[in-house]
Order: sequence, then C-alpha cells, then structure tokens
Amino acid sequence: MLTSTVAIINHGGAVSSPDPELLEPVLTKVMRLAAMHGDASAEVTPGVALTTAEGVLLVELLAIGGATQQQLADRLSLDKSRVSRLCLALERKKLITRERDEHNRRNLVVRITELGEQAATRLRRTWRDRHERMLAAMSAEERNGLLLGLRAIIREFGAPHGG
Repeated sequence: MLTSTVAIINHGGAVSSPDPELLEPVLTKVMRLAAMHGDASAEVTPGVALTTAEGVLLVELLAIGGATQQQLADRLSLDKSRVSRLCLALERKKLITRERDEHNRRNLVVRITELGEQAATRLRRTWRDRHERMLAAMSAEERNGLLLGLRAIIREFGAPHGG
C-alpha cells in the first residue's frame, strides 16, 4: 500500500520500498525547509511581525475565540510555558488580551483583539494562497501521496516514543 501511494520524491522517481534510508534524506530536507521558512517572521499588519508559532496560536484563537492558556497548550500540543511566552509576545503586539478567568482565578483567559482578528485573517489567507499554489503544481497522485504522508507524520509527531 505505502509503496504505491508515496509521493514521487526523488527527482521524479517513485520510491520502490518504504526503506527508511530512502525517506530520511527527504524528511531531513522537509525539516530544514520548515525551519528556514517556518521561522521567518511575517508582517501581518504594518510594523507588526509574527513568528510562525505566534501566527499559529493567533489563527487558532481566531477559530475558537477565547481559551485558557492550558486549553491552547493542549490544542497546539505545546507546553504551557511556551504558550505563556507566545501569549506575552502577542499581548505586547496588542493582538490578544489575557484576563483572569471569573470562575477560576488561577487561569488566564486569552482572547483575540480586533487587531489580532485582522492579522490572523490576513495570515490565514496568505497561508491558504501559498498552499493552493504548491498543491496546484502537483499531480493528483502527488497530492494524494502528500496527504497520506502528512497524516502519518502528524500521527507520529503526536505519538509517545521511547528514547
């Protein structure tokens, strides 16, 4: 099954077996590209640049409205201290607010501001346009292989692994 659905990844050649030695260089290239392009800040509103992590959190808030920092940490699979730092950065940029939860004063509720909504909407549109361009350049077989592979990567990133 895997051999027939893997995207063409090696200069147009199909992967004939699910050999990790063949996939590792490709996955390494993907990780490098994600690191190089993913950490590049995006200016979503004049004078306000966001890291990818800040953008992901902001777009998540746009989708769900308010949430506690713990809820955001759970949804984004991040530790609470990382979410706290991201929220602090977004709060300084006036894209979110954090207020004590009325029902549980130990929790901070994070809400997106109007400026944050505008920035998240622009960012989401930018991401969608970029993804549409990339997908349009692929054959249907490549898109199906990519979808299958990305689902497996997401599953494995979320799975507990020893070591």
